[in-house]
Amino acid sequence: MVSRFFILALLLSVACDRSRAVTASAEFNRKVRPVLEEYCYDCHGDGENRGSVALDAFNSTTNFAASRDVWWRVLKNLRANLMPPVKKSQPTPAQKILIEQWIKRSVFEINPLNPDPGRVTLRRLNRVEYQNTIRNLVGVEFDALEEFPPDDTGHGFDNLGSVLTLSPMLLEKYFTAAETIIAQAVPTGAPAKQSAARQTDYTRFFPKAIPATAAARRDYAGELLGEFARRAFRRPVDQNTTDRLVNLAESVYQQPGKSFEVGVAEAMVAVLSSPRFIFREENNASAGGAKAYALVDEYALASRLSYFLWSSMPDEELFQLAAAGKLRKNLSSQLARMLADPRSDALENNFVGQWLRVRDIETVPIEANPVVARERKIDPEEAPPEQLTEELRRAMRQETEAVFKYIRREDRSLLELLDSDYTFLNEPLARHYGIPNVSGPEMRRVTLPPDSPRGGILTEGAVLAVTSNPTRTSPVKRGVFILENILGTPPLPPPPNVPPLEAASQHLGARPPTLRETLAVHREEALCASCHNQMDPLGLALENFNALGRWRNQELGQPIDPSGKLVTGEAFSNLKELKRVLVKHHAGDFYRTLTEKFLTYALGRGLDYYDVETVDQIVARVEKSGGKPSALLAGIVESAPFQKTRGATTATAAGANVIEKL
Repeated sequence: MVSRFFILALLLSVACDRSRAVTASAEFNRKVRPVLEEYCYDCHGDGENRGSVALDAFNSTTNFAASRDVWWRVLKNLRANLMPPVKKSQPTPAQKILIEQWIKRSVFEINPLNPDPGRVTLRRLNRVEYQNTIRNLVGVEFDALEEFPPDDTGHGFDNLGSVLTLSPMLLEKYFTAAETIIAQAVPTGAPAKQSAARQTDYTRFFPKAIPATAAARRDYAGELLGEFARRAFRRPVDQNTTDRLVNLAESVYQQPGKSFEVGVAEAMVAVLSSPRFIFREENNASAGGAKAYALVDEYALASRLSYFLWSSMPDEELFQLAAAGKLRKNLSSQLARMLADPRSDALENNFVGQWLRVRDIETVPIEANPVVARERKIDPEEAPPEQLTEELRRAMRQETEAVFKYIRREDRSLLELLDSDYTFLNEPLARHYGIPNVSGPEMRRVTLPPDSPRGGILTEGAVLAVTSNPTRTSPVKRGVFILENILGTPPLPPPPNVPPLEAASQHLGARPPTLRETLAVHREEALCASCHNQMDPLGLALENFNALGRWRNQELGQPIDPSGKLVTGEAFSNLKELKRVLVKHHAGDFYRTLTEKFLTYALGRGLDYYDVETVDQIVARVEKSGGKPSALLAGIVESAPFQKTRGATTATAAGANVIEKL
């Protein structure tokens, strides 16, 4: 009976797949192909395959599901108005929508009412999350950034499960860290012989007197360790786990000369060494079939929320709501509460710090003298020192974080990240920028003069410095930065054996060429032109800012020309006009890019073709709100990928197996 049912289900599945394939092909031939023939086949048909894409290769026998990567590229380029090129005839808005909907429904097979949430790889706590979790769990300031090796990154972030591996060396460091942390946090001596501060710590970990009988001590140990493990594992623990922890504690405190407190502390070390602490354990709220997408349980949802917004463990209010099964019902109020909490500064420190790379400002090498000499046309050895001091670097990072935090907390338009009439400065940074009347070391909101070129992330010192070379600006790096992080259209990787940029201008004569002149020669190479036509106008628009983030009017004795034209056709004469172009014509691109970055950070995984619908729904919500951060963040935490999972997770089994061995 079971085999018959299985065979019937398999046949039905195959029939449905064939039906979808037939529908996709029929719709392609009837509606989509005529549009492609009119607008795309000049470059991608009739023997032409620019970009290694030949669209006329698709026909009525094509398995479109096997070509999703190609159609994902088509969708991205179509939406970004990169294809067809601006000089070619353009499809109508209705034709663009037709192609977009066909790709999403027929090629990607997305159900907009039940989008695929994807599967998140089992995630280890990264260094920042570990450090914050330890602080909130036991009150110890453990420097994980110093004690643990740097975390790998993927898609620009260091909290992705696929890159957070666990090496034998790191595992050993976790064991050592657990011993150090518990020794520092948990007093194990007689309370009367300790300082007042340690007596307070003692009461926190041992709120009742130690019982006299062995049975009572065992019960008390179970009470303490069960509660500690619940908070450390971020979900209730079963009795078997608690019993094993108690057995460990008992085996220690029953030894001669060992106290009850020492035994409990030893079991706490085991808890902090467990994969159920080091990894984020997730369970499903309900079982689902092969095609069903199950909600994660409320404890997993609590952790998803807290590590997204706080980079740390859930607090007691989240735990209580999860235990009562009421967290989803109160999601909006909890989101508002958590964003108002100072712990939400983690969004600026960790998300913004990585999205805009401003965390790198603390270590990026900038040689100030050659930078200044290049614009003043003097010997680098004679250039006056204008170093990026530690104080200035810190202020630059704080500027970017403070601007984002202000927009988020005040729920202002996200487009103010691109163009605004204010920034956040203290006296040293204002002096560095040449902005008067700012006194004191505190960062504060400063309204910029009407003629100021500053305002928006592209003019902030941290962004300008991390996108420069050590001795000069880099229009290429700055252009790539805008394409990747603002417009969402990163260029292809450079081909191998590309000569240095300076080599392109060796024949220009005795006078050292400006970067604009050098790039113009470089673009004459056909292999380089397509990407540099995208990057260079954006990067050159920022050339009035040197590698130190300061304004300049000339380079190598030549006036700087910041004008340009985007590959999408919009012209500008200076940076202020470029910012207006981005706000007026590319707001949707920016919303989409920021949504994709936030979603990657929140989910702990890279996005795939099946996430297109989720991103589209969130972007539509943001646009409807007028660009409010609240709409973006609510859209993410209410989305299918944040709330659900595709199939069972493996974290529970991994944690349980190790606990069994305690």
